Amino acid sequence: MFSHQSRRVPAWFCAILCVLLFSACNNNDKSIITLKTPTEPSVGFTSPYGVAGDDQLFHQLELIRAEFSMPALGGFIISGDELIELDVTGVRSSTGQVPVSAFDRWSIGSFSKSMTATLAARLVEQGVIEFDSQVADIFPELIGKINPELESVTLNSLLSMTSGLQRDLASMYSGKWHRDNRDMTSQRYDWTIELLNAQRSVPQGTYLYSNAGYVVAGHMLERVTGQAWESLIAQELFEPLGMADVGFGSASDDDPDGQPSGHQMREGKWHPITPTDRVDLPKVIGPAGLINTTLHDLSIYLGAYLAGARGNDNLISASSYARLLTSVTPEYGLGWILTPNDSRFHHNGFTGTFYLDNLVLPERNVAILAVTNGDTVNAKLAVEKVIDILLKRLDAKQHYSGK
Repeated sequence: MFSHQSRRVPAWFCAILCVLLFSACNNNDKSIITLKTPTEPSVGFTSPYGVAGDDQLFHQLELIRAEFSMPALGGFIISGDELIELDVTGVRSSTGQVPVSAFDRWSIGSFSKSMTATLAARLVEQGVIEFDSQVADIFPELIGKINPELESVTLNSLLSMTSGLQRDLASMYSGKWHRDNRDMTSQRYDWTIELLNAQRSVPQGTYLYSNAGYVVAGHMLERVTGQAWESLIAQELFEPLGMADVGFGSASDDDPDGQPSGHQMREGKWHPITPTDRVDLPKVIGPAGLINTTLHDLSIYLGAYLAGARGNDNLISASSYARLLTSVTPEYGLGWILTPNDSRFHHNGFTGTFYLDNLVLPERNVAILAVTNGDTVNAKLAVEKVIDILLKRLDAKQHYSGK
């Protein structure tokens, strides 16, 4: 159920993008969106998907939402330092009629891993920890009390999925962590001990996607700073970037009427998830995938990465961005899914009730993201189609402007 990435990159992601590249908001306040007046098209040019910035993104999103029968969809395009368009369509809950708004928060699943890796890079720059720091360095009291072969596991290997550690702890789905009311750092310490007493699933250095390992990476950052990952990432990432509306877990848990619900398909109908369903993941796994935030805040984050990938310093240095975006294995860098021999990168996120994906194209100075609040294969297909249409809309805009 938990968010993960396939070893096979989606077709739209691998194919040569021959064409690069929805925006009247459902909310009347469009202050978060910076739009330029569309340039008049050249004679004879038409685009069946419209032009980025033409106030038609909502319509395009609605067509895709209807095609794949999703509760809601949202997406945006960044070009350079400009948010070209952002919009949403659909309903917060399939059993209600309240529309989603451009200010709603979405669960982003494993896209959170890129943020945990970025947090690690920021702390490395501050000299608080090193990428090569080992478990035994950070938790010396565990020497002799965990699997000796795992004492040398490094922060870098955890962030790059090359530690050999198993994908998930079996206890993650047992209810054990849901019932634990202790503080997060205490829970993650016990999680770390449990995981590091297991055997490797694959040899060290071999790529194996591991949610469990990212929890240990997050706990290493907690130990060296004395702060819970939640407060640490807010202090070191969200606040400096100006991401003002971020939470942990499902946003609808605390605000069921004011935020989108995640959905599962049950007996052929969408079922909006509430805490009584007990399907959400335990909060202990936060560093691996429990962030929720708005599309606007996500555009700030992706915008920083787009600039960083093009050699600019901002939240972290350009050299730190380069390290995070350098392949450790053909599949993965540090917190990012990479395409061999190509500068583009992305990271999807699946919580079992939300699905998100994105695409960053440094050579084009473009970043795109799409999200939906449902599961099933259709969620992935709908998000991929949104990204494809956003690319086509941007291509049309570039054609109009002659760029």
